[in-house]
Amino acid sequence: MLSNGHFFVCIFFVLSGFVLSRKYFQSNDLQVVSSGAHRRFLRLYIPIAATIIIAYLMLKAGLFRNGPVSAMRHSEWWFEKQWKIPEPLLQLWVNLKYSALFLGDSTFDTSLWTMSIEFFGSLFVFGFLAFTHNTHRKLLILVLILFYFKFTEQPNMANFVFGISLNYLEQLAPRLSRYFVSIAVLVLITGGLFLGSYPSSNYHGGTVFEKFSPFLLRYTKWYHSIGALCVVSAVVISPLLQKLCSLRLFRFLGYISFSLYLLHPLILGSFSSWAYLSLAAPIGFNKSLPLVFILTTIVCMSASWIMTKFIDDPGVKLSKYVYDRWFKKAQNAIYPSENRIK
Repeated sequence: MLSNGHFFVCIFFVLSGFVLSRKYFQSNDLQVVSSGAHRRFLRLYIPIAATIIIAYLMLKAGLFRNGPVSAMRHSEWWFEKQWKIPEPLLQLWVNLKYSALFLGDSTFDTSLWTMSIEFFGSLFVFGFLAFTHNTHRKLLILVLILFYFKFTEQPNMANFVFGISLNYLEQLAPRLSRYFVSIAVLVLITGGLFLGSYPSSNYHGGTVFEKFSPFLLRYTKWYHSIGALCVVSAVVISPLLQKLCSLRLFRFLGYISFSLYLLHPLILGSFSSWAYLSLAAPIGFNKSLPLVFILTTIVCMSASWIMTKFIDDPGVKLSKYVYDRWFKKAQNAIYPSENRIK
């Protein structure tokens, strides 16, 4: 489960669907949806563009050492292929123009394959809330959309449906008995982590999943999404897990999480690879591995904090300024009486 990056990406998508819609469910204010939709592009594009530029500069400076490491550790099938870009300047321009955010182009950073899903998934959330604003049948429509995503085999988009639906679970949670919540949390966490342990490679030989019936194996593409729904649901209904996730350490990790997600492949391909090449030969693999891990963690945390402080935070503020300056005022001018009523 710990090595299944796709499972944690699914958790990220479910969380996005929940968080992006939560304020609307609490206020029933359509302007919340308008604000989120107008700000979403800049909020995502600025840190993504900064990451691509950083990767390009690192490539031109020859800082990546992934090639020699992949040869030593027999990971040529994926790690050696990273940052092999014939025309990096042209690719940089294409990525910045459209391919990274709109197509999920991960040429400069393997993490960027998720960004197009996150962007269009976010727009789906805002579009759904605006489309169903005047109806009390949101949950029914969500179920119908979920069936559509199942019919078309789009589990990544279904994650956003799961996230929106968790608002109903949050409203229901205070009415649940403490005993029921305790049992439900145990079942949800255990079941979610079990489904999240299904191999991302889809090769399940030698695992407990090979004992599953052919009928159950037909739905393996959905295991990570359902597992993510279970894990996030457990937190939504559990005050204890919410307190745990609110500890200062986890709030700090949440604060730097987007930058950490974007930067960690670059650090693995440069600093971590250099550290491994420097330490593995003199002290051996087993001794060098924990040391490289600790050093990588320190560098990742530090670099992510710097990027969050000086790129991500200003990007969020800029997106809010652009919305307030250009779009919010225009809406107030067009619908003055409606805004006064609100």
